[in-house]
Amino acid sequence: MTDALLLMLATGVLWALVGVVFGSAPSDRDRMFSFFALYQLLFAAFVWAVQAPAAAPAGEVLRLSALMVPSGAMEIAAFLLLKLAMSRGGQGVAWCFSQSAMGVSFVCSVAFLGNPSTALQWTGLALTLVALVLFARDKPSEGASGNDAVYWRLVLGAFALIGAGQFLRLVPEYAGFSEATLTWRLPLMSPIGAVFWCAACAAKRIWRPGSVWKVSVACAAVVALGQIGFFAATKAAFPLRMTALVMPVAIGTCILLFALWCRFVRRERMSWAGWLAVALDLAGIGLLCLG
Repeated sequence: MTDALLLMLATGVLWALVGVVFGSAPSDRDRMFSFFALYQLLFAAFVWAVQAPAAAPAGEVLRLSALMVPSGAMEIAAFLLLKLAMSRGGQGVAWCFSQSAMGVSFVCSVAFLGNPSTALQWTGLALTLVALVLFARDKPSEGASGNDAVYWRLVLGAFALIGAGQFLRLVPEYAGFSEATLTWRLPLMSPIGAVFWCAACAAKRIWRPGSVWKVSVACAAVVALGQIGFFAATKAAFPLRMTALVMPVAIGTCILLFALWCRFVRRERMSWAGWLAVALDLAGIGLLCLG
């Protein structure tokens, strides 16, 4: 049990580090395009090196790609919006709320996949919505451009796209795909960002890897380690019947650590409403996963 919990906590720490590195990435167009392209290339190479897919029927892989490609495209758009939001206003609010996007996938799973739901889960969803209202009431942190209407449109857009992308990744489990075909999920998704951002760099004639390679390597490394940590935690928790704890512990740890990072390292001010929002968000995530 100790090993499983430590792996869950370690995953949360790694996910918080993703936010730290992502928030420090450049915001000007030329370097931002190069950052996304190089980071996505490195991550795709890592996925194909350590998680190569099994042989599977071509028709099934093609049907699976009809779900994974849109999911990957949504993730590209979501993280672009999130980066723009984090450059415009408070990073803590933008990152913390985007991490609770499982509420979107929960509603879609109930509505479209026929998943059962409980009163506790709906209570958890309500708590995350209350957290959003409280986040919106929190005043901009000093030095930020401001948590204005544009900022909130970016945050909500990222939240919706991340949740919708997560839902599409759940659908294959209900679509009758073979185990061999399911091994193609991450390998199908991982190159999409690399192809998109490399094409964008080529179209704009922008390629500045020398100025962004350090943050790109760091981002690819923590994202990859986060994936390893998540699957290791899930594997360790399965025989203990604790798999339901993996997501709430990992995401909760991520949100809490990133909120503390923004408050005490970045010196972003957070009012009582902001801290209450963090607490309600954590509680909501726990109920969504455990209900």
